Amino acid sequence: MSSQVESRELGRGQQTLHDAFNAHRIYEPVRGVHPRVELPDEQYEEWLDSNREVEYVVINFSDAEEVIGEDGDLSRVLEPWHIPVILGTEYDEDVNERTFQDVVDLLMVVQPAIYVPDVVFSYNWMDEEVQDNAIEAYTGHVRDLQQEIIEQDFDVRLIPTNKGWKYEHFMEYRELYDDFDYEEFAFYAVQYTGGDAGNAIKVLRSHVRNCIAALDMEDVFLIGRLAEDDLLDFDPRVRGATGLRQWTDACSDGDRLLQDAWPEFQEGREAKLSVNDSQEQRPMNDFYGQEEDN
Repeated sequence: MSSQVESRELGRGQQTLHDAFNAHRIYEPVRGVHPRVELPDEQYEEWLDSNREVEYVVINFSDAEEVIGEDGDLSRVLEPWHIPVILGTEYDEDVNERTFQDVVDLLMVVQPAIYVPDVVFSYNWMDEEVQDNAIEAYTGHVRDLQQEIIEQDFDVRLIPTNKGWKYEHFMEYRELYDDFDYEEFAFYAVQYTGGDAGNAIKVLRSHVRNCIAALDMEDVFLIGRLAEDDLLDFDPRVRGATGLRQWTDACSDGDRLLQDAWPEFQEGREAKLSVNDSQEQRPMNDFYGQEEDN
């Protein structure tokens, strides 16, 4: 995986063909099913090595930061044709310790890349005023980061994520989406399963509908949800998904991850997701003022 190292040494303004191609690809919506990986980890690195069946590689911010701290970039773990999708959403303590400059420094190295920003926690048990403040802080962070990306001329595309669940919460994103012409939303779904949440897939689907109705975006990328039944019955604009446990369980022989098992898994999960295409998007005014399950 040496070609990315060579491309970084060329410097900005002297992109390789791969860099230029990837810089174009990051502005396409993330559709289909894609793997999240844990790094640095020999098992995942071996699976990614020369793997041409993989297009987008979803990586937690702290994992990418650790690899870069060791290697200087991601070229040892990713191939030139892999597009990194960096997830800022992690444990609260990790997000709270991350500075704005930490994010800028990482994006400078990983570009061309897609980044899902995070900056503040949000839970449905919080007071409404606190929730509103969290959304304001989040949209302000995304705005500042987008302006920095424009000023620095980074090959990075931002996809905002959810800091609320009601139609009214997502309406607070409207100005941000209009100002920067965002057409995609990364819906973080991990908190809808496990712990006190139980298996709240029905609630998740209703919250995703609220998001789509409020912002009228074209694409939703579902994070942390790859179980077969879970991918069914979403709004047809949910066109992409990623996860970790389901694909690693299906693509493992117990000792290692199998590259040749991924295409079948991906095709099967995408078939589940595509069932939603036959559904109709409900009119926006059907959602306004409607109480959704929490």
